[in-house]
Amino acid sequence: VKAADTATKTVEEAMAVETAAREAELARLEQDRLQGMDEARLLAEIEAEEQAEYEDKRSQEAQTAAALKELIAAAEKALWETGDLALAATLGRKAATGLLEAKGAWTREAAQHALAGTDDDILSWVDLDRTLAQNQDDRETVLYIAQISSPAIAEAAQSALASSESAAVGDFLTSGMIRASQDDNKVQIARIINEKPGKAVIKAANDALDKNTPDALQDFFERTYPEAIREDDAVETATSVANGGEYVKSYGEVALEGPTWMRRNFVQVVRHQAAQLDHDSATHVAAVRGAIAAAAKIAYTAQQNAALASKAAADARQAAAEAKEWADKALDAASKAEGYADQARQNADAADRSAADAQTSANQAKSAASTARGAARSANYSANKAVDAARSALQSSYSAQASAASARQSALEAGRDKATAAAAASEARSIAVQKRRAEIAQKAKEAAEKAKREREEGRDPADNGTNDEVHPNGTGTGSGSEEDWWSDAGWWADAANKVSIASGFIAAGLGLASLAFPPLAAGAAFFGYVSLGAGALGALFTGIEHGFTSGAFVESLGGTALNLATFGRGKLVTTGIKKVAPVVNKVAEEGKELVSSITSGLSSIF
Repeated sequence: VKAADTATKTVEEAMAVETAAREAELARLEQDRLQGMDEARLLAEIEAEEQAEYEDKRSQEAQTAAALKELIAAAEKALWETGDLALAATLGRKAATGLLEAKGAWTREAAQHALAGTDDDILSWVDLDRTLAQNQDDRETVLYIAQISSPAIAEAAQSALASSESAAVGDFLTSGMIRASQDDNKVQIARIINEKPGKAVIKAANDALDKNTPDALQDFFERTYPEAIREDDAVETATSVANGGEYVKSYGEVALEGPTWMRRNFVQVVRHQAAQLDHDSATHVAAVRGAIAAAAKIAYTAQQNAALASKAAADARQAAAEAKEWADKALDAASKAEGYADQARQNADAADRSAADAQTSANQAKSAASTARGAARSANYSANKAVDAARSALQSSYSAQASAASARQSALEAGRDKATAAAAASEARSIAVQKRRAEIAQKAKEAAEKAKREREEGRDPADNGTNDEVHPNGTGTGSGSEEDWWSDAGWWADAANKVSIASGFIAAGLGLASLAFPPLAAGAAFFGYVSLGAGALGALFTGIEHGFTSGAFVESLGGTALNLATFGRGKLVTTGIKKVAPVVNKVAEEGKELVSSITSGLSSIF
């Protein structure tokens, strides 16, 4: 009897320990949730501030662009209509100064060349060189689009570059590529609908298909699809909070307090990971409780045996009343033992089910992460190709600038006047432009053939490990001649941290819905990456300028790495010392060493 009582007491202590452990787990999760919600609110504030800054910047850029157009028009009027060369030169110099940070390499180079010369060079810039450079930048953009797009768009780009019509390239950039993408856009929208997205996405998709115009289909991808996804993400997150387990609820509640990218990440990947945690927790709890129930069965079987032994002893002493009491205790112990046996079996079954559910959630998380990775690779592929395009355009524009400068100097040394020298420089630049145009046309042809071949073979050029990040050399990750452009890293660092040439290509290219094989139908992470190009390239070229082990690069990279990890939204800028996790800048300013594990999880794609 004493041994049975000891066993029973031990089981009761085990039950108390299990209960306390469960309460401690939930208390820890609650503490993490509360901290995560505070951090998420700060991130939401940062997002709102960044959005306001972005809109303000767009407004300022639009005003600046309008002012520049007025300056150029006034300079052209003074040159062509009134013949006031002094005024034309003055206005032209102001306009050229405004274009020193233009997105196009040729436009920048032409403005730099003009400003480094005489008034005659400025007049040549107003008269011809500026337009020539702008047209060449448009051709560089068309080539970039051809290199990242579907066969239909690539073929349209090739045709525009090969056309003798002066307006062909401009027409392609304004409307031609939208028309060329119409069929691809329809296919992508159909795939999105087949993936059974939320109500807002379905409505937006059907509205676009009902309108069935190139502009409406393109507008779906550029505007209504991202907006609809944000709406559906909020609904899906709230639904998960209402129906999920403790971990899903905690992660979801934090996501609801946070910025839009956090909800996208929750819906796309993290909710499956949180569900796995819930199922793992349930598996653990059921297994422990099952073990305790099995022990309880043994303890109460011991109580039953002890009671039966005591009854037999009482019967031997002819103590009927005592024997009856022990018999009742034996029956009670037997009943409890059977009950705990049932509990053990039920907990074992529950543990098996939870383990199976955990594996299902793990598979879903893995699949979701794979989808997100595919979307990230598409965006990074575009960014890497943009680096390629920027390098190529810069090298060509540098060559043109050198030729123009050489021609101008030669003319001056030959005793020619400044106007003649400026004309010689313009002619040299025109020759360089014609050479580059031929190269671009050939590259566009090769890009169209490549896109068609990859489509036929079912290959996605973006889907490889090279495009897991943006590289200093773009799609070329080797060494040797690929690194010759690093000699201009100082210029790159300055330009990229403002409005880099490469980000200009990205802005033009990521507006397209139809890259070669984008995983748009399965996930919308792609659209979050539109904003990360400049940040990634800014850090990249800071590293090139100051060294990849320098403090300047590390500081810049801190923001960029998390920019990539959070779809380019939010300033997660440092790394925790005691734990590898992103630390929100404002949280760090408040003295918190680490972000919560929930914020960390919601800030990581894979």
